[in-house]
Amino acid sequence: MLRALICLGVTLGAIATPVAAFAFTGADLIKLCARTDVASRNYCGGYVLGAVDGVYNTIEAIGGTTGPRVGQFFCLPASAKPPQLVDAVRKYVAENPNAASYNASTIVSLGLGKAFPCKGPE
Repeated sequence: MLRALICLGVTLGAIATPVAAFAFTGADLIKLCARTDVASRNYCGGYVLGAVDGVYNTIEAIGGTTGPRVGQFFCLPASAKPPQLVDAVRKYVAENPNAASYNASTIVSLGLGKAFPCKGPE
C-alpha cells in the first residue's frame, strides 16, 4: 500500500510540475555531447537522432519530405550515418558557444543545417 501511495505521489508531482522544468537546454546538450564516456555518447547520439526524427515527422505531417520545405533547416542525404549527425552537432556547438541559451533541439537543427543544407530547385 505504501508503494502505491509513493507511486501516486510521484505521478501527481510530475503532472503538476510545469513542462519548462523538464526543458533540455542547449547548455545541457553541450555538456552531454562533450563527455567521452559511453553512456553520455549514447545519450547524446540518441537525443540527436530523436530530434532529427521529430523534425522529419513534423515535415511529413505538413506535406512531405520530397524536397526543401518552408522552415526546413536541413536535408540529410540517404548516405548520412548517425555518427556524422552527432559530429555535425558537436562542431556547431564548438563554433557557436552562444548556442547554450537555445533549446537543444534548435541546436540540432542549426548544426545539421550548417552541415547538410537544403538545396533549392536546380
